[in-house]
Amino acid sequence: MKRFVTRWAALALALVLALGLIPATAADSPFTDVTDRQTAQDVEVLRMLGAIDGVTATTFHPTGTLTRAQFCKMAVEVLGQGDRVGSYENYTIFPDVKSSHWASGYVNLAVRGENKFISGYSDGTFKPNNTVTFGQAVTILMRLLGYTDEDVGAVWPVGYLDAAARIGLTDGVKLNGNDAVTRAQAAHLFVNLLNSDMKEGGAFLSKVGTAVEDVVMLNADTTTASGAPAVLTTNSAEPAPVANKTGSAALSGRKGTLVMDSAGKVLTFVPSVSGSSSDITVSSSGVDRITASTGVRFTVNADTVTYYKNEKTTWGAVQPFVRAGTLATIYTAASGKAEFIYVGDTASDEAVVISRNGSTAELSLLTDRTDYRIFKNGETVTSGALRQYDVATYSSANNTVYVSDTRLTGYLANAYPNLESPLRVEIGCFEEPFDVMPCAIATLSQCKPGQTVTFLLTQDNKVAGVSTSNTVRGNCAGYVESAGGGQATVQLFCGLTVTGKTTADESMTGQLASVSTVGDDRLSLSRLISQGARGDFDVEKRTVGDAPLAGNIRIFERVGAGAMTEIDLGDLSPVVIPSSSVDYIRKNYAGKVDIMVLNNVTGDRYIYGRIRVHISEISSGEEGQNPRYEYSYELQYGKDGEAQSIGPFKNVSFSSTGQWGGIVPSSDGSRATSYVVLDKLSNVPVSAWRSDTLVQVGGRNYTVSENVVCYNATADRWFKTLGDALVYADHADLYVDANGVVRGVEVR
Repeated sequence: MKRFVTRWAALALALVLALGLIPATAADSPFTDVTDRQTAQDVEVLRMLGAIDGVTATTFHPTGTLTRAQFCKMAVEVLGQGDRVGSYENYTIFPDVKSSHWASGYVNLAVRGENKFISGYSDGTFKPNNTVTFGQAVTILMRLLGYTDEDVGAVWPVGYLDAAARIGLTDGVKLNGNDAVTRAQAAHLFVNLLNSDMKEGGAFLSKVGTAVEDVVMLNADTTTASGAPAVLTTNSAEPAPVANKTGSAALSGRKGTLVMDSAGKVLTFVPSVSGSSSDITVSSSGVDRITASTGVRFTVNADTVTYYKNEKTTWGAVQPFVRAGTLATIYTAASGKAEFIYVGDTASDEAVVISRNGSTAELSLLTDRTDYRIFKNGETVTSGALRQYDVATYSSANNTVYVSDTRLTGYLANAYPNLESPLRVEIGCFEEPFDVMPCAIATLSQCKPGQTVTFLLTQDNKVAGVSTSNTVRGNCAGYVESAGGGQATVQLFCGLTVTGKTTADESMTGQLASVSTVGDDRLSLSRLISQGARGDFDVEKRTVGDAPLAGNIRIFERVGAGAMTEIDLGDLSPVVIPSSSVDYIRKNYAGKVDIMVLNNVTGDRYIYGRIRVHISEISSGEEGQNPRYEYSYELQYGKDGEAQSIGPFKNVSFSSTGQWGGIVPSSDGSRATSYVVLDKLSNVPVSAWRSDTLVQVGGRNYTVSENVVCYNATADRWFKTLGDALVYADHADLYVDANGVVRGVEVR
């Protein structure tokens, strides 16, 4: 049975993600053994501050433990007093920390410096090589905040642990007092310290440097114009030099506090603990939503602040350039509203074309690292997924190789400044020229204007190579926005829009087609032919028959032969959709479904409202015969409180004026592609509503459409919101579709 899918499904998935049951994106840490996002973030905060580093250049050992001496050193460095250690090295306080001990300066400063925060054992020793316990670590940090034994009371370490929990110092770390503290846990405790207030008031960060709040980190690892290590944030239009080290992509896209030293250099950046951020890999997007590769959908709007390529703009301006596979961070304020979006830049100055299936030989030209992640078609893959003529680029920000298999067969119109050393090329029917990567120059220089060739494109649609072989065919396809009158416009799946002359007629409007350009202004369109849906679509398992969905799946829905509308996995509840409702699938190189067309599975394609019957006499009838009448049906509905209508249509049938139904109009609005009659639930009390998305009638729960339309029969007007309708009357008539979804509400 067809089931409507509500936003509850998306909310459920979002909850699952929040609980950590769906893997997040890579941690973007410079350390290969740090895979947890929070740990990567904590380590980078402290590494910038000079308080911690890896065990080797590429490993951190997050599960390793720390000695008392090592933890003491971290505390001194976090305080910014590491440069004073030399003044405390030349004498002995504890017999087991002689002046020759590597940590003597740190330990002595902690005991006798202006911030006395540590003490030895009752036998006069310090035991520097003992593993630091949770109770000891928390006590040290609480003393840094100004708390004493008298403040916490109780038996040690219980008093300190209880007090620390109350102020949030131990948030995220659950240990007993005598448990050993791992390196990852220690890093988190110190970051909690940086976010804490002193006992007497004021932020602890004021002891470290000058704090600049509400800053977004754009690039944690860049350089100044002179080449000095720097970071770029929204605090300044230019990169700011760092005092110690730069950070990594683990901090990019975060909102927080920038900490500066007296010379104006950046000491560190501390992400905010208010609100929440979700790191996602984009599967698809629209002006009002972003769908992650996990299927979770985030609601945004065109005006949502967005940071892209180190500039502040809006989501509406950026969305057309966001491809499947793009990494993004969506920051949600404490109110639950999407405050801003950070879009990772996957662009690269270099690209390579894969020479043979499974080959990684060319990737060594992009990076010296071998622990990179390979990302293709919206998901992480192994080298076995590489195919000849694929194009690869590399992002050092997240150590990821991005692989594109987009091939555009097109008419080579011109090249600038010339074909011997082209920087840009014009391809027939495209308004803007394409940038040319250095690796494409050799093959482009062998072509001539007027040739039809196959362009090999990068993830961001730059030309990385050209093939004149008939064995290398284009695979560009897209949604036909308009066709007819000798011209068509197609929105390609690779993010480009192409317009040109064509022989395709109006029937191609709203359909999917493969595209090539065969002249300076001429398009060739071919309707996509399904590769066969041999089996049902299991939404929860993400399979169609035995074929899995690709990470960059594009899903469209239509009713009958009507125009298509793109939908998300988040629009679909975890049900099994029968194969009879799967009109079309396309599979990629790996046999995974990357395009799918469903037929009327959500019910959202209909416009719902009240029917008005129009009767016109077409024959008065001869003497003794009844006159003949023609019936047509207009559908009236409300949008933002304003009355709207479609029709009248003759190819539908309703019983009377005032009946509720739904109609799918044809693309030109001349006829109805499909129609349904809604069932009526009479006189439902307001008390039956459980929320604005759920109502219970007769022991059955009915979901409520996000686009439910509400009508005041007494005043003959449409309400702007459901809430307005429910406030107006104690009872209402509800109109539901065959899936039990409330599509209309009528009150008197």
